[in-house]
Amino acid sequence: MGLILSILAESKTQYEKEKHEWVSYCNMNQMVYFDIGYETGVPIGRVVVEMNDVLKKNLAELFVKVARGEFVHPAYGKKIEYTGTVLHHISTSKNMIMGGDMLFGNGCGGCAPVCRKVFQENNFSSTVQNLRGKVILLSSDTNPTVFSSIFYILLDKSGPAVVDGCPIGDVIEGIDVLEKIVKEYGTENGKPERKILIHKCGHL
Repeated sequence: MGLILSILAESKTQYEKEKHEWVSYCNMNQMVYFDIGYETGVPIGRVVVEMNDVLKKNLAELFVKVARGEFVHPAYGKKIEYTGTVLHHISTSKNMIMGGDMLFGNGCGGCAPVCRKVFQENNFSSTVQNLRGKVILLSSDTNPTVFSSIFYILLDKSGPAVVDGCPIGDVIEGIDVLEKIVKEYGTENGKPERKILIHKCGHL
């Protein structure tokens, strides 16, 4: 009995110590926000994404830099940022939303803040345990290790599953905003019933 009490006391002491320890900002996952609304400027709501910095460090960091609008496209001279871009694919059949086309607004104009105009990442897994709220950076049709700025967000409650691309984060706020958009403006083939934009995007 004395041994058990001793173990419990030691565990409680360790718990209290860990509970009050500071968490280094450098060790915290980064957050990105999307303020989504109509073409008229009327807002719909905010979506916050927690980046998976530990497992997908390179892609997550680049995604954050694009969210901040830090770069200019080397060929087009256009600022590379999600602010002002449309959600070009809103699918009711797949229960997902796609965006990130800065050039054409139809899914064919993804770009990246590097000279080769794409991101490249080899060390990742396409298997996710839970699809709901998962943010995926879409991979190239010809090379699964090559990415641009195109991303999609899954809203299904199923899983595990293999996704087309690299999981880089999770929606932690505003999942209801995305569900509203799919329900009211999504179609079976993904062509939106109404133009929905990312009014503003940034790094929290």
